Amino acid sequence: MIVFDKEGETLIDDISGLKLEITTRKELDEAEAQNILKAYVKYTLNSSKLKNVTFDLNFFRKLHKEMFSDVWNWAGEFRTTQTSIGVEATKIYLALYQLQDDLKFWKENWNYMDTAVRLHHSLVKIHPFLNGNGRWARLVVDLWLLKNGHNVLSWGSNLDEISTDRSRYISALQEADNGNYQKLKEFMFIESKLSR
Repeated sequence: MIVFDKEGETLIDDISGLKLEITTRKELDEAEAQNILKAYVKYTLNSSKLKNVTFDLNFFRKLHKEMFSDVWNWAGEFRTTQTSIGVEATKIYLALYQLQDDLKFWKENWNYMDTAVRLHHSLVKIHPFLNGNGRWARLVVDLWLLKNGHNVLSWGSNLDEISTDRSRYISALQEADNGNYQKLKEFMFIESKLSR
C-alpha cells in the first residue's frame, strides 16, 4: 500500500486504477511527474495547440487525462464518490459548467490576476477528479495565462512536497474558501516571482 500523507492531499483508498507496478510514494510521484511534463510541453511549447484550447468541460477532462493517463486508468474521468474536499460528485458537471460562464464574465470584467486567482480556487474547490486536482488546476491556470498573453507562474518552490510554500498555499486556499482571495493572489503573483 502507498502512503499518502501530504497536507491538503486527497487520500486514495483504492489504488487498483494504477497502470504501473508502483510500490512507493517516490515511484508514484516520479511516474506522475513524467506524465504531467508531457502534457505541459504539449501546450506550452506548441502555440498552435494552445491557440485551439477552449477552457470548457471537455478540455478540463482532456487535460487531466493527458496529465495522468500513463499512470491511472481513471485519468480524465470525474469522480463518482465523495472526497475529503470538493463538491458532491453529482454536482461536478453543473459546477464546471457554471465555472465556464463565470470565467467568461471574469475575463471581460476583471484584471487577469483576479481572474486567474478565482479560476484556480474554483477548480480546486470543485475537485472533480479522484486525485491530481491541485496539479491539474495549476496547469489549467498556467495555460489560461499563456493563452491570454501572460507568463506562467512558478507556484512556489515545490507544492508537491511538504514545505513552507505548500503550507502557505493551503492556507491561502482556505482563506479563499472564506471569500478572502488576497492571500492566494499574493502567493500566485508576488511570492511566486520572489521564489524564482
